[in-house]
Amino acid sequence: MAIEIKELIIKTNIVNRPVAEEHEVVANADAIKEEILAQCKQMMQAMLRERRER
Repeated sequence: MAIEIKELIIKTNIVNRPVAEEHEVVANADAIKEEILAQCKQMMQAMLRERRER
């Protein structure tokens, strides 16, 4: 079964922040990763739902 991904939008803000400790950077990167994965999961679920409705 082929899955076609039509659109992926990633919104971000670039902010100058003070230099963070290494553990804070890792925690922030993990949070961003989890957010992206959650949004991808929602997108895939929506695509599969649309396909079933056809």
